[in-house]
Amino acid sequence: MWSCPHCSEQLQLTEAGSGWACINGHQFDRAREGYVNLLPASARHSRKPGDSDAMIAARRRIHDAGLYQRLAATIGEMLQPLESVANMLDLGCGEGYYGDALQAAHPRAQLHGVDISRAAIRLAAKRHRHALFAVASSFQLPLPMASQDIVLRVFAPADDSQLLRVLAPGSAYLEVGPAGEHLWELRERLYQQPRPHAESRRVIAGLELESEQELSYRLDIDRQLLTDLVAMTPFAHRGHREKRDSLLAIDQLSLQMAFVLRLFRKG
Repeated sequence: MWSCPHCSEQLQLTEAGSGWACINGHQFDRAREGYVNLLPASARHSRKPGDSDAMIAARRRIHDAGLYQRLAATIGEMLQPLESVANMLDLGCGEGYYGDALQAAHPRAQLHGVDISRAAIRLAAKRHRHALFAVASSFQLPLPMASQDIVLRVFAPADDSQLLRVLAPGSAYLEVGPAGEHLWELRERLYQQPRPHAESRRVIAGLELESEQELSYRLDIDRQLLTDLVAMTPFAHRGHREKRDSLLAIDQLSLQMAFVLRLFRKG
């Protein structure tokens, strides 16, 4: 299913199964965990692109603690009724948490995951042994045209032209973003004049909005989870340092979780 990032030709597993190669002779090793690195050197803007190891580790602990479990369940509920699903893409998949919801909704479909962070992809490949994962940019997806029946994007950067290219006719695209009050208690403790998140988009050229849902719930979290939550988000480097130190000294915090989920179709 992968395409060569250099010439866009289809990649095939080598006879030994140790890597991928295209007809033009470009070859890519298959990591021990099963993923492949398809991020060209020209697309790397740093030595270790993507989230830091600390952010990835914090995000994994937050996911394991179940803070986003209701969101994952809602994603599965919205995608489960879709029919004729053979291939799915988790765009900006991180360590693979939402892949559980995708595979539960469509257990016979092939799951693909793409993320620019090698450390995150390594964890995702360990989590989903039968899925296909690649280190790659969402702005240059190494996938054939019209190859995906479902694309999921949760809080990840992406390029609409690449998204439209890989979506098959009649396919579904689920975009998940923060509602205005998401993590509001963090914002009001970090900023002098906190602002709600901007309203997420309802119009995407080339796609039709089929359904939408808002999800909101509250959680009481302790200091350790609060520290991890800040560490996995841009809040780790934003706001006033004194305010951040004061926030992380709190023993317990009631936190607002709020999301907007919009399901689009490609005609």
